[in-house]
Amino acid sequence: MDCTRFAAELMAQEEFPGFALHPRDAWLVRDGACWLVAERTGEVIVGRVDEDSSRVLTRQRRWPSPRPGAGHGFASPLPDGGLAVSARDAITVYDAEGQVRWTYSHDAWPGEGNIGSGACVADASGRLLLATVTGPAQPGSYPGDLCIALDLAGGRRVMQTVLPSASSGYTFQRSLTDPSQVFLDAAGGDTFHSLVITVEDDALRAQPVGLEDEPFAGLSRDGAFLKLDVGGEWLSRYALGQADVSVDAEDVLPEGLRFVGYRPGFLDTDRVLAAVGKEQDSQDNRHLVLDGRTLQPVAEVDYPGTNCFDPLALGDGTWLTVEGDTVRRWRTA
Repeated sequence: MDCTRFAAELMAQEEFPGFALHPRDAWLVRDGACWLVAERTGEVIVGRVDEDSSRVLTRQRRWPSPRPGAGHGFASPLPDGGLAVSARDAITVYDAEGQVRWTYSHDAWPGEGNIGSGACVADASGRLLLATVTGPAQPGSYPGDLCIALDLAGGRRVMQTVLPSASSGYTFQRSLTDPSQVFLDAAGGDTFHSLVITVEDDALRAQPVGLEDEPFAGLSRDGAFLKLDVGGEWLSRYALGQADVSVDAEDVLPEGLRFVGYRPGFLDTDRVLAAVGKEQDSQDNRHLVLDGRTLQPVAEVDYPGTNCFDPLALGDGTWLTVEGDTVRRWRTA
């Protein structure tokens, strides 16, 4: 691999207690902005990343956890300033003042030892809450989990569709620049499904895209999105009306390295930021800048005295790293 090196310039840093990169809702794109989600002392804490690159977060908000001590589930900021939380057996929507607006109860996800868990996100209109729940049990068969659409004002179920996944752990993600793009990852025991969710003509649809075991990765923008092989052996780029692009780690990375982490994403229109390393769970990773269309490495990042397992690209030329409770914002020097 022959590419240049550049130093990362620290723009800002901020403490965000309780934040960890591994929860499925830790880093989200909602309503054209990036958000961080943490939990501490029975509260769900949500921080919106500031548009001003000289700051990290524009504000932090707190809501009560619907199940203190047991983990909050999957939390998603809402367009009206509220919060939706998908927990083991119910979906709870809070208003901007922290009061419960409504609760939707459903059959519980399987207990300890199973990975099944729900997720939620508002649709592009801001009138519906999309959520994943368990499907109805049938003698001798289980068609699959459900993606449902709930009226965001009152919690009434409006429509649903059966997913190709069963008892899976779900994550909803959005595009930074295209409100109509809603992505759903479904982590199962043997297979990882990745689906595009659409609501049109009063119908809810879940359509697979790309390969199995290739979940959505990091930040998507300008109609393009990335998918990363579960084992880190390849990285792919998809965009409507453009040829699909896929690169194998063994062809574009130094020998023995693979794409690691879960969030390679668009640093801006022309560049992708990705972590690479020898092992998926290694903390000793290198961060590469890739060409945003060909996915070929073009540069490597050098940090002044810090490192991070999984960088979070923000789409504006800056990115975040996390060390303990400290979140740092960087740009190319």
